[in-house]
Amino acid sequence: MRRLLALTLPLVSIWIAIMPGASAEAPLCTLSPDFERQVLSSDVIIGAAVYDLQTGTIWTGGHSGPYALHSAIKPPIAWAVLSDSYEAGRPLTRLHRDALFYMVAWSQNPDVTTLLSMIGGLSGLNDFYERWGVPELIELAHPTRWGVSRARPVHLARLFTALATSKTIPDNARSDGFDLLRAVVDAHRWGAMIPEQSLPGWESLIKTGNFTLPESDDADPLTKIDPRDYDDEEKLRRDLREAENEVGDTPLKQRAGEDRAIVRMNSVAIWLSAPWQGGQPRYVVAIMQESFLSWPGSRNFQNQIGAILANAIVAREAGLSPNPPSHCIKRALS
Repeated sequence: MRRLLALTLPLVSIWIAIMPGASAEAPLCTLSPDFERQVLSSDVIIGAAVYDLQTGTIWTGGHSGPYALHSAIKPPIAWAVLSDSYEAGRPLTRLHRDALFYMVAWSQNPDVTTLLSMIGGLSGLNDFYERWGVPELIELAHPTRWGVSRARPVHLARLFTALATSKTIPDNARSDGFDLLRAVVDAHRWGAMIPEQSLPGWESLIKTGNFTLPESDDADPLTKIDPRDYDDEEKLRRDLREAENEVGDTPLKQRAGEDRAIVRMNSVAIWLSAPWQGGQPRYVVAIMQESFLSWPGSRNFQNQIGAILANAIVAREAGLSPNPPSHCIKRALS
């Protein structure tokens, strides 16, 4: 594995040295001033986190959330099912392997219920949160609907870091999980991809999530699952009715207007170094947003933010240091 070059700022190095063996949070603008400029120039509510798995540094910036997870929760469900199966010596059936593939690679929703039932439902998933060292996600979990469980970008980055590195996950479960992420189809990938030719041999394993919340007749936002994910129209209608009782505000709920729809979108990527450098997890990048942009507009914005963060990581790997604004330096020192 490539040995990391010097950190972008001496002050961040000092900060990390003060906290040996622990994750150190730093302002994202010390890694990428461009991220902050893009966020301040847009009406989109967005937050992001970049986790350097070698040093334990987590850069965070933008709106802290929490945001709804939606389909970004599917890989943790898959990892839990795989771990439970391998540890119990219980082979997965062809039906379950197909369900894992379509849940993660094609982001199909009906398979979620089948797979959650194998680990005791959402309460069983909470047990894995405890095991993986991310118990803060439990209090943000919706008690009945996996799609509206919530997290802050830093939580999402820590969760996927646990999937990539936790010693509590069997090696064969992690390997199968990585293969599922490698199979994610292009239509379900955006944000946080490694810039082409920038780091030859590196991989970016991405999972995304999105929902649209159109206005109901009385101008209250109503959660709407993408109808393309449903084979059963009655199940879709039932989920729409249940969504009226969604618990917890989101950043844009209070600002919804009569003719606008809220688009929720998030993506998280595990970066693996090149095989000749060990092929090990090196970075986790999480981006979460809510906006009044169209779905294509939200996706384009997600890709713009992903490119900004990815280029910042590539520059850091090349030993190039950004020049953060003075207020960012003060935040790092505070």
